[in-house]
Amino acid sequence: MLVQEIVEEIIEKIPDNTMPVVSILRKITQTRDRLLRNLSPAQKQSDVLNQAFDVTAGTFFTDLVCPPGNVTEVAIRNAIYTNQTFNDDARDWRRIPLRQFDEHEHRPYYYFVSGQIGIHPPPLYDTFYGIKIFYTAVLSPLTMNDLNSGSGFDPNFDMLLVYGVLKDVLPNNGEFHERYNQLFKEYNSATSGYERYVVKGRW
Repeated sequence: MLVQEIVEEIIEKIPDNTMPVVSILRKITQTRDRLLRNLSPAQKQSDVLNQAFDVTAGTFFTDLVCPPGNVTEVAIRNAIYTNQTFNDDARDWRRIPLRQFDEHEHRPYYYFVSGQIGIHPPPLYDTFYGIKIFYTAVLSPLTMNDLNSGSGFDPNFDMLLVYGVLKDVLPNNGEFHERYNQLFKEYNSATSGYERYVVKGRW
């Protein structure tokens, strides 16, 4: 569906609608971005971008390429602590968890501070491509100029955006909530199938 068609679907379902199109576009954007930030395990394997950065010994922070909420995973090369590299990605890289200043955690973790991502403990060695950040795409807010374009969401589930907006605009309408939940389950089911496969080369 084009953005224009999504807007029309929403307007058709709101009794005596007085909401301007720009407000509807803003709510479509909010619904789309909320859904894209909550990826299934399958999508985390297939629908994310990644970027690697060099690290410097003793330096905690790396600039983020996206908002913190778009980060899905972080991996580090073991070389930042050992100064050893391997041809085998499974030995060369490891995922680390998100912790916000966990003083009791002695294993490596990452955290966010003022638009940057930090690694604890800090790297011991300068390492080429020492950290890799996986993240969902940052899409621009929808505007009137996008009416003849796609929404940026899965085109098979654009009606999820329609009912996502409707349930927010009319929170007391149980039908909209029910339809949204039904579509959301279908969307989750359709996008959860990759998790049983190993996606090689992603590191």
